[in-house]
Amino acid sequence: MSDKKGFNLAQLLIGIIGILLATASLAVAVKQGRVPVIFGKQDRFSCDLQPDTAKGGEIWTVMYRNEQGTKPWLKMVTTLGVNWTPAERCQEIARKLELYRQDGLTKLTYRTDPATPSQYVICAYTKLSDSACPLLITLKPEADPYETLRDMTAALKGGDGVYQNRDGLSTDTLSRESPEVHVEGLLAKEDRK
Repeated sequence: MSDKKGFNLAQLLIGIIGILLATASLAVAVKQGRVPVIFGKQDRFSCDLQPDTAKGGEIWTVMYRNEQGTKPWLKMVTTLGVNWTPAERCQEIARKLELYRQDGLTKLTYRTDPATPSQYVICAYTKLSDSACPLLITLKPEADPYETLRDMTAALKGGDGVYQNRDGLSTDTLSRESPEVHVEGLLAKEDRK
């Protein structure tokens, strides 16, 4: 009987030590600005620090995972709204994109917003939203929405500066006359509902 109690006590101590180590690792990650994101097995969008080839250093980036791997999608550029750290902003955008993906995500664009009349928003069309464009993120008041959308989506472009679909074929380009980035072709087949 005492052996059994001793064995249970040892298991309990190992469990407690494991929890303490996990908590310490989480605290160190948060202190270093690396906020871990927990996603479900079916989630496609997540966040990661990626090299910033334009400015050097690293930048929080929304990532998209499919059967071919995980690729960068949207960079957390400085013209995005305030009151959020880049990591928190990235997580919120990834969460929203995951919901929009489930509704049939088709394209990203920008629009004005009655709730913030002096600011533009980046929004995402879905098959379920029809002509509405649900909010993805609010931009800073002085931000140029075209430039911000272009900078955010730079990771989706191929080496030739043209947006690429998942098969590597060129899709349309973003312009001030056509301020939309069609993303449906970048999604896995099962995400194109």
